[in-house]
Order: sequence, then C-alpha cells, then structure tokens
Amino acid sequence: MPGCEPRAKDVKAVYERVVAYAGPDPSRPSAKQEAQRRKQQYAFEQELWQVCAPYTHTSSPLHTLCERIERFLPELFVCVTVPGVPAKNHLVEPSRRPLVIARKISGGSRSPQGSDTRMDLFGTWAACAFHFETKAMIRCAK
Repeated sequence: MPGCEPRAKDVKAVYERVVAYAGPDPSRPSAKQEAQRRKQQYAFEQELWQVCAPYTHTSSPLHTLCERIERFLPELFVCVTVPGVPAKNHLVEPSRRPLVIARKISGGSRSPQGSDTRMDLFGTWAACAFHFETKAMIRCAK
C-alpha cells in the first residue's frame, strides 16, 4: 500500500540511527556513560513509538509490525545500553533456523518449557560453535 511506505521507511531510519550510535564519550565517568546510554535508549524507544503508535490495533498493513514493536519495545534497543551487544543479531538467527524447522516438523517437545529449553540449548551451542570457529580462523590467519 502506498500509505505505508513512508512509515516503514521511518521505522528503518530509527533502526539505522541505533546501529550508527557510537555511545557516550568514553572519557566521562562510567556512571555518567551509563546514564547517557539509558537516556539515549529511551529517546530511540520514544522515536520509534511515535512512528508506530498510530498503526497499533488498526487494520493497517503496518499493524502487525507496530504491535510487535509495542510488545517488545523495552528489549529492542539493549544494544544502546549494554556495550558489546551487537545491534544486528543476524549471525545467530540463520543458525537457529534449521532447529526451528525441525521443531515444526517433529511437533516440538511436549511442553512450552521443553521447547524453550531446546531452543536455548541450541542457541548456546550455536554461539559456542561460532566462537570456536572464529578463534580457529584467527589462528589460521596468523
């Protein structure tokens, strides 16, 4: 729909500003850096919410995206407040995809807790495999 295009671009623009955020001045005391990060996270959350609020609980094509943003807003910008957390989670997501497909084909486990445990264990395994693979590549490059 033509009316959604500008707002979808606005959502992406907020995300791009989050990715580009360099953090507070490292020469400042750590408590002030932390306060600045929290303030910036809140500013990003409010900016994104201003874009999405008009579309939540409507029949707009953007309502699904905006309702997910509403639900997960406090978790979306952890990369701003916690140094070292990447803004892009693309490395882990594709590695979990085969497990998600296997879970759907097999019917998963018998309980939501079992499904969560299975996914957490696989995520941990995938992160460790990535870590060790990266270390091996670094050793080979030396």
